[in-house]
Amino acid sequence: MGITRKAWVTYRDTLTTIKLTNPIAIVGAPGLRSVGKIAVDTLIEQLQPRLYAEIYSYGFPCIYYGPSYLGAPSHAGALTTKDQLTELPSVKVYIVEPKSGSGTADKEFVLISGYQAYDPLNQHLVVDRVTDILKELGVKRVFSLGAQVIESGMTCCATDTNVLDEMARYGITQTHVNMFIGFSGLVAAFGMMKGIEGVCLFSSTTQNTEDPEYPDLDAAQELVVRVAEILGFQIDTADFERRRRHEPVFHEEQEPEEIEEARARERKPYTEDLDGYA
Repeated sequence: MGITRKAWVTYRDTLTTIKLTNPIAIVGAPGLRSVGKIAVDTLIEQLQPRLYAEIYSYGFPCIYYGPSYLGAPSHAGALTTKDQLTELPSVKVYIVEPKSGSGTADKEFVLISGYQAYDPLNQHLVVDRVTDILKELGVKRVFSLGAQVIESGMTCCATDTNVLDEMARYGITQTHVNMFIGFSGLVAAFGMMKGIEGVCLFSSTTQNTEDPEYPDLDAAQELVVRVAEILGFQIDTADFERRRRHEPVFHEEQEPEEIEEARARERKPYTEDLDGYA
């Protein structure tokens, strides 16, 4: 008997007519050192968008044993929100419309808070639905945010050489890493098939073998600042400074259990749905 694999969309904003003019999409998801996820979560928090749609999948786990972006074995289940409400895992699509005092007075953005499916088929099904929504909203360019551990500085790849030349004017060099694993990279590649330009921006980070998604605030801040510069809107980095002040300091004499408990406490305040990837 075959197994049905499915991805479906629930529209949350059905009371207003969506009319966007040349919006730009920004995508981040759980992955290497949580860099892309922290970056897009920061943008969501500061730009205060409205939730437009959620994409669900039979392939979304609630618990991963290992780094999610490497397709580790998983378990089905539900997530618990900070208000102790139960919900299915989902990719969330937000819309930022122009509004005075927000730093985006003449800008329109579509923000995508991604989620990793546990196998390639489900990952492709989800991203296909996500990019259909981007096409429907009139998105012509998507920025996919992530990190890499091989090269230093901010690097990029893109779906068009003209875009690479454009990024070079911001001092962003071309990456020589040969793959972008997971949700965010797929969004750029699928978007290209549907006429959407894709830019993948990578902050440099260091690998944490014990906890591959342990947050790298410096790399995430670099992404946020650079995206704001390229797209011409204002961003406040004070929250990154606050988080750094509360980062735990580890000592060689500490027991592994003590270190892990401290790391878990540090992750909790700003990576609520990362618990599914611990």
